Amino acid sequence: MLPKEFREQLKERLLNLHWKQWTSFGVSSHMDRSEGFILDLEALAVSTLTISPLDRRLFEASLEWGRLNRSWLNLNRVKRIGRFFVDQGREGPLGDEVLESLLGFLKTSSPRILNGPGTKDADRHGHQGMFTEFKVRGIVVEPDVNLPCLQQLYQRSLFGVDARAEMFLYFLAGKKGNSNMISREIFMEQKNLYRIINHWLGAGILEGSPGGGNTGLALRDTDAWMKTLRVRKLPEYVNWPRIYRFLARLVLKLPSPVLQDDTYLVSSFFRDILEEGKYPASVARVDMPLEKSFPGKSFFEPYAAAVLKIAERLEG
Repeated sequence: MLPKEFREQLKERLLNLHWKQWTSFGVSSHMDRSEGFILDLEALAVSTLTISPLDRRLFEASLEWGRLNRSWLNLNRVKRIGRFFVDQGREGPLGDEVLESLLGFLKTSSPRILNGPGTKDADRHGHQGMFTEFKVRGIVVEPDVNLPCLQQLYQRSLFGVDARAEMFLYFLAGKKGNSNMISREIFMEQKNLYRIINHWLGAGILEGSPGGGNTGLALRDTDAWMKTLRVRKLPEYVNWPRIYRFLARLVLKLPSPVLQDDTYLVSSFFRDILEEGKYPASVARVDMPLEKSFPGKSFFEPYAAAVLKIAERLEG
C-alpha cells in the first residue's frame, strides 16, 4: 500500500462515518444510520467543518441541519470543541477564522465571509466559497430523539441544552470522575460543572467524593434512572472530539506533496501521533503495531492498516 492509497481509503471511510452519523440526526442520504455509539452533535459539526474540503455536499448538509434544528445545538460546546481542533496550531486540522465563521453562521443562520488577519492562510482548504455559496436543498428533517444513538438529544429534551444534559448522560453511561476530568471529557466549563455536582450531591443524585478522580463521583441507582427515563440500553459512550481530530489530522496531512509518496516521512508522521491514536484504537478495540518492532519506513504499512481498521469499526 502506498500513502496515496491509504489516504484515499481513509478518506472514504471517514466520509462514510460522517454521513452515517448525520443520517442518524435527520439528514436524508443513501447511508444507514450509525447505531454503535452515542453520537455527539457538536463534535460532528466541528469535524464536518474540518473535513469539508473533502465533500462539499456533506458540509452543506450540516449547515442545513444547523439552520433547521438550531435549538438543539450548544454553541459553547461548538466553540470549545473547535478550540480543541484549532489548538494543534499550524499542524492542526482547523483554523480560528474558519471556526468563527461557523459560529457566526449558526448564530445568524446566514452565510458569513472569512475576514481578518491571516484569512488567506486560514482558508487554505477553501472554506470561504462553501459558506458564501451555501444553498438549502431540503434534505433535513427534525431528529428522532428516541433513537438510542441520539441519547444526547434525548437528555437535552429533559434538561435543556446545557451542561446538565451533557453531565447526566456522562454519568448515566457509567462514567465516573471529578469536575476537572468531566470538563475535559464533555467540553463544558469546569466551574459550572462543579456547582451542578454540589447540587446533585446534596439531592442524592450522585454518590462519592468530588475529589475522588476516576473512582469518585458516580450516578446513584443507575438502573432506577434508566427505568425512569425509559432507556433500555445505552450504546457505547465515547469521546468523539478526540477520535475525529486524530482521523482528520491524518486525512488532511497526507495530501502534502512532501508526504504523499514517501513512506519513510509518513512513518515519521505516524510516530509523531502515536499517543493521539491510542484512544481511538482503544474505542475500536484495535491492536496497534509496536513502534520498536518496525524500524524506519517499515512502520508505515502495519500502522496504516490499523488506522483503516479503526475507521472501519467506528463506521460500523
